[in-house]
Amino acid sequence: MQLQEFLDRLRLKTNKGAKKSQGGYVSCCPAHDDSNPSLSIAEDHNGKILLKCFAGCSVEQICIALGLNLSDLFFASPIQPTKTIYSYTDENGQELYRKIRVEHGLNGKAKSFYSEHTTASGKIVSNLQGCRRVLYRLPEVLKAIASGQLIYLVEGEKDADRLAMQGLVATTSLDSLKWPDEFTETLKGANVIVLYDMDKTGLERRDLLRKTLQGKVRSLRVVDLPGLTYQESHGADISDWLAMGHTTTELLEVVAKISDDLSSNKMKGLRVVTMNEFLAMKLPSREMLLSPIIPMQGLILLYAKRGVGKTHVALGIAQAVSQGGSFLGWKAPQARKVLYIDGEMPASSMQERLRRMIAAEESGSQSFFQLITPDLQEGAMPDLSKREGREAIEEAVSNSDLIIIDNLSCLFRSGIENEAESWQPAQDWALELRRQGKSILFVHHAGKGGQQRGTSKKEDILDTVINLKQPEGYRADQGACFEVIYEKTRHFSGEEARPFRVQLRENETDKLWHWDITDVQGDPAVIRVAELTKKGYTIQEIMQEASLSKSKVETRQKKARELGLIG
Repeated sequence: MQLQEFLDRLRLKTNKGAKKSQGGYVSCCPAHDDSNPSLSIAEDHNGKILLKCFAGCSVEQICIALGLNLSDLFFASPIQPTKTIYSYTDENGQELYRKIRVEHGLNGKAKSFYSEHTTASGKIVSNLQGCRRVLYRLPEVLKAIASGQLIYLVEGEKDADRLAMQGLVATTSLDSLKWPDEFTETLKGANVIVLYDMDKTGLERRDLLRKTLQGKVRSLRVVDLPGLTYQESHGADISDWLAMGHTTTELLEVVAKISDDLSSNKMKGLRVVTMNEFLAMKLPSREMLLSPIIPMQGLILLYAKRGVGKTHVALGIAQAVSQGGSFLGWKAPQARKVLYIDGEMPASSMQERLRRMIAAEESGSQSFFQLITPDLQEGAMPDLSKREGREAIEEAVSNSDLIIIDNLSCLFRSGIENEAESWQPAQDWALELRRQGKSILFVHHAGKGGQQRGTSKKEDILDTVINLKQPEGYRADQGACFEVIYEKTRHFSGEEARPFRVQLRENETDKLWHWDITDVQGDPAVIRVAELTKKGYTIQEIMQEASLSKSKVETRQKKARELGLIG
């Protein structure tokens, strides 16, 4: 039985579809009354379906409930998987380990990979524990370094073999986004050409190799292959480029036109390109993480006075992005990985908020939402103003698309808040993460006057600035009730940038939190005064046109500014 057949049968039995998880799928178990998904479903490299019920049901009980035999869990398909073995050897050609590529891969994927090695006793082990890691086709790489030949550093053994068949020296590494220092040491004195895949991982690998190898190799050139189009995953590579009809002769011509990253077009470590080079680059389009407020590589600021509802909104944004859902009318086109770094909330309070936000049917599919919170740490939370603080979260950040900092004053603790220099470490860090394709949402406090605390310099790099403000006449018994006001919108305008009011309410049936959204621009006098002001009318002219006193005109102009209707 194929995995998809099993999932279809399971859906018919439980009336609920399985949801993807990191290791495969999760679903309600058909062998017991299961309202909270407890059945884990995966597939091994031989195509066998693996089942685990965390409520205790046996595999046999699950099969009986579905009308299956245990033998049905074994892979059977008219299309048999094909395996390609890539051997990694030492300098003398002695095999150290193997990487296996499986076409018609696991869990419905077009291809899958796993690694193995043979121990001294001849046993095949499906891991690389104790293995020395090396570059692919290492003996050829070392000969090329000695003779001064170009070495093409690609993403994937298939691409390296394809170039080798064309008479070029090519190599790769086992992991796309891991580059041990030993690999850099191996390439000392090498003339390196980086060819990257045209997708998110490929761009991250390109940047990693450029950053790591600059100044460590003899020469370094990064090639943007003409004619390839960016896509989020499974982007085109050098093999695809050659399959399009291009030749190695064309490749050599493209390489010859590119300046060495270490030569005169590098100024104090900066990459300088000509206008022609820049316009010819195939840059990825800027997609949305949460439309319209958070673009990919977006830097966002959300601020309000204490107790207004900043964390409510930040958590709602995190949940929407991690689920590919919506929140306050903002929509996430697809699920993305979110890292929420909380600087002050007690763990029990955070847990209670999340429980009341998340519907029961979503509670088993939160692998894209990761949380760092103070009460779960052995020591103090890292100070992100300092390098060691940022390094402490580097691994978690590298595996995330959106990083939420709640809040600036708790997590960037060094320096004086009102001095522009104190914001510099946060700005440099944010720009570096943006270059890596990350987005950041900063949560911040407002001062007594309602404006964001500290230096205004932080707005220079931000795409969106959102102010949460309690409405006029607000009472404490109204709970979380505020107006959402856009103060800066770099990439959206018009109807999308109109402010609105939200009120948090509890559903009496499921006790979950829900938000009521209403338009805050209900006062026609405010709209009328804003329109006349934008046309250049003086206060005296507006008084006559709108039949309002001077004080009422000024009050409505102030309200229009707060709502972003006028500057």
